[in-house]
Amino acid sequence: MNFEKQFNRTRKTISVFSKRFSYATNIPIEEYESAMCEEFAKKYYKYDGRIPFDAYIKPVLHQCAQKVASRKERKFYDSVIHVDGIIDEDCNPKFEFVSDVDIENEVVSPIKKCEDKLQLIHALISQADDITTAIVNHMLENPNASMRSIARDMGVHPSKISRCITRLAKNYDSKRFGDVSQYLAV
Repeated sequence: MNFEKQFNRTRKTISVFSKRFSYATNIPIEEYESAMCEEFAKKYYKYDGRIPFDAYIKPVLHQCAQKVASRKERKFYDSVIHVDGIIDEDCNPKFEFVSDVDIENEVVSPIKKCEDKLQLIHALISQADDITTAIVNHMLENPNASMRSIARDMGVHPSKISRCITRLAKNYDSKRFGDVSQYLAV
């Protein structure tokens, strides 16, 4: 069977898998298509003809898409913000110069929210015991750490960490600090 003919038949499967996985993971479709096309080219020449080609290649492509979804690059794509309207109809990038006021609102607002969150945390732990303060400080130093890893580092049981955080959450006073959703917003 001709490579190009078989590739054109399999192209629809690649497109379907790419769209499905891209929708689920927010990784661009092109990333999946590229990886699956490369995998198709590698596996095409290893096909021995014992089973139908579609039955051979579909699981291979599905596994390839799963590998792309589980790669560490996914952390990068999860943090990417896609901006519409930066490319014109000829696929050329558009540049806009905005005023300093717009830039200040875009840059300063997230920094202010971060400072507000830290002030809230410090206000909450000012009433807490030493172990809770140490847990919160450890969480601030390692924002991606799990409860289990914090417990291991501190030499306590993970349920102790959970209880301390739950007890700390009870110190939150909405009359004093306002609505909690304001602190959780990006």
